Amino acid sequence: MRDALRPAAATSFALLLCGSIAAAPVRPARTPTRIPTPQAPPRVEEPRKGIMPRERVRFSSRDITFSRLLHVEEVDLDRDGVSEVLVDGIGTVLRLPEETPAIGFVSRYRLPFESSLLVVLKRFGDDWRPLFIAHVPLRCGQSDDLSTCDQLLSFRSIRFRFDDRPQVVFQMLHPGDSGLNETVALRLSRGKLEPTFSVSLARSAVSVSVDPNGIERRLAIDTFLNRELPARFRSFTLKTFFVFGENRFRIASEAPEDPWTTDRPAVELSYWGLVHQPGFALEVDRLRDRQRREPPDAWSFDPVEVVRKRYPDSTRVRAGTRAAGVCIVYFERPNNCQAHAFLYQPLREWEGEKTFWEIASLRGQREFPFECLEEAPLYGH
Repeated sequence: MRDALRPAAATSFALLLCGSIAAAPVRPARTPTRIPTPQAPPRVEEPRKGIMPRERVRFSSRDITFSRLLHVEEVDLDRDGVSEVLVDGIGTVLRLPEETPAIGFVSRYRLPFESSLLVVLKRFGDDWRPLFIAHVPLRCGQSDDLSTCDQLLSFRSIRFRFDDRPQVVFQMLHPGDSGLNETVALRLSRGKLEPTFSVSLARSAVSVSVDPNGIERRLAIDTFLNRELPARFRSFTLKTFFVFGENRFRIASEAPEDPWTTDRPAVELSYWGLVHQPGFALEVDRLRDRQRREPPDAWSFDPVEVVRKRYPDSTRVRAGTRAAGVCIVYFERPNNCQAHAFLYQPLREWEGEKTFWEIASLRGQREFPFECLEEAPLYGH
């Protein structure tokens, strides 16, 4: 009996063992890890030979790209804890935003390529946006003749007295006596650089010096006597010192100086002893004859009354600095025009103090013989 059951038990055990083996999970075979085939770097195109790759250029912007950086200055212009940058370099202008102050551009459609640029940049996220752009294609190098190129006098930040934040100063001298003397000071307010002081006149008419105390401007003042003679024989020099006010620069002091001249040896010559030489006799005689035939009105003997009569809509007319035969008059005109004019007496040498006054012309002012400023002079002027 026992021998009859043994084959059946062996068969059951074999079936159970086969079932357990079939139920066990099958492990997948290991496959080798793929190693990527190395790829050669892309070739540099021939037109970009010698130019810095775009990946290495700093100050990524959709408006400007730089291929070479000559000088970079970081300064916090709006006191928000984030620095803006003043960049002097070689680059290409891709787009010129409408609201961005620009100097040296012929057109907003003919933009410079790989040229000398002076830019103020502010960061917005990953993009650097220009706040100011100056294009200087004829900038002087170390070996260039200064009479044939543009001299960059200043492009830097400066902290003026009476201001709580730095400003950007740009100064450029163009070649020749008829070339421009461009000076502009800009202050960052509400995300935009706004001009606080600007001059763009011929080099023979103005000179400007900038320091932390303020801005000094020497401006040529022309008379009407013998205009065909050289300027140094018929002009004054008005020296004006500007300090920063609420939002713009205002006059702190000004006074007439020696005749305007670019030749230092001629500075000591006095206007009254020079302009009434024999060569001026005909012009002076005409003025004296007119004064005898048509006696001047009483108001013409007072420089303040001359301004009131010439500009009836003027208010707060007052005399400023006054010297022998010359006077500076301050007054206000509509549209927030804080004006000042320079008056002189053509016949003072013969007639004395009792002679009429005339308004001299500020060289470079074509429409009016006075200058308009946005802020009134300091108290007392």
